[in-house]
Amino acid sequence: MIGKKAEPYLLLLPAVALALMFSILPFMRTVFLSFMKVTQGGDVIGFGGLSSYKSLFADKAFIRSIGHTLLFVLLFIPLNTALTLLAAVLTRRKGRRTGIAEFIFFSPMAISLSAYGMIFSEMFRGRISIANRILGTDILWLESPISARAVLVFLCVFLDFGLDYILLLSAFRSIDRSLMEAAEIDGCGSVRTLLWIELPAIRNMLLVTIFLALKDALLISAPVMILTEGGPYRSTETVMYYYYLEAFRSSNLQKGRTISTLMALVSMSLVALTARRKRDE
Repeated sequence: MIGKKAEPYLLLLPAVALALMFSILPFMRTVFLSFMKVTQGGDVIGFGGLSSYKSLFADKAFIRSIGHTLLFVLLFIPLNTALTLLAAVLTRRKGRRTGIAEFIFFSPMAISLSAYGMIFSEMFRGRISIANRILGTDILWLESPISARAVLVFLCVFLDFGLDYILLLSAFRSIDRSLMEAAEIDGCGSVRTLLWIELPAIRNMLLVTIFLALKDALLISAPVMILTEGGPYRSTETVMYYYYLEAFRSSNLQKGRTISTLMALVSMSLVALTARRKRDE
């Protein structure tokens, strides 16, 4: 008879086996091959060392894609955090009308990314686009680097909004009510209560949403693929879209492996940073 202590590990065994087969072992193989000299057919012909990485960082298009990705991070994270936090603050108290607002804020999670990408593409395409009719403008949104970046940021905020809003709203509503009652008895106003009690209480969840947004910003590719295809003039070509072009369109698998390894290291560093912060608290 299996001991009770061993039962949880046995239940986890299928998940661990699947992770090894379809995630961990393929990733380890990718890292290994990124340091090798590999033919187009996938045959290893020798040790390449850092030659693939040196070649990658010598590519001006890759360096530009890093700059575009960092610019997107700087635009996306503050806007996404501010809007989701504002929505959660406005609806943190349950009321008769908050249900309608909650439904509206949850709704971005109901439709797929590709569908929203196509909708936004049509909304901002050409001079007679829906966006121009609503705003009364005459802008070629997807044909100018600045406006194309703005539309891309707007789309990604819309895509991330639902999940981040749910996380922050749940954090607000899980605050110990005795703290709020004590603040009310002491004559603390709603603004001071929010700033000095509620926001510090949800700090950890707010950091989680920021790290999730950072991960999405660094790994953005599908919205670029659907909305701008890296244009105009490669101004929205991010690192992961560059990876898609090289690995899948150009069949440069060695460069794809190198980019995959670099981005995996960046993601693992973010996870380690998050874990360290949680451990230090």
